[in-house]
Amino acid sequence: MSSIVRCATTSLLLLWAVNSLAGDLSATAEAHDFYTPRENLVTGGQPSRDELAALKAAGVTKVINLRGPEEKVAFAPRAEAEALGMEYVSLPISGAGDVTADNARKLHQLLQQEDDEPVFLHCASGNRVGALLAIAAHQIEGQPVEESLALGRSAGLGSLEAKVRSVLDSTSASTQ
Repeated sequence: MSSIVRCATTSLLLLWAVNSLAGDLSATAEAHDFYTPRENLVTGGQPSRDELAALKAAGVTKVINLRGPEEKVAFAPRAEAEALGMEYVSLPISGAGDVTADNARKLHQLLQQEDDEPVFLHCASGNRVGALLAIAAHQIEGQPVEESLALGRSAGLGSLEAKVRSVLDSTSASTQ
């Protein structure tokens, strides 16, 4: 099979996959190793151009990027998202030091601005995403610590769990 035929076949399969997943946020998330911790919320790591297009086809209207400015990407994600007609917001969380209750509140406010519109929330891997969602779930929404951590894990929380626990413990202690 010639390389042109292979390329054309691959392109057609990709277009078919994107079209067949259009409107189905969970299926799109699953197909790209993203998470769906809540209705109308997809989380994960840095999306590629093709993944941004698939998210748009599935109905995502807003991209929230938690990556810091020092984290370089091989393309211009803001320009790519905006070219697809998606709103693009940056809330730089450069590492564990930025996993704070204040930043969790900022993220929560950004997410509350949507009227049931699908949002894609990402960092490099989903770890910072899950961390801030867990903190917000406990501090703002009043969920118990273990439920908040479970939400965080379902959004990508991994190695930052100890940091999240310390934030949750310190804020729980200050409210008693």
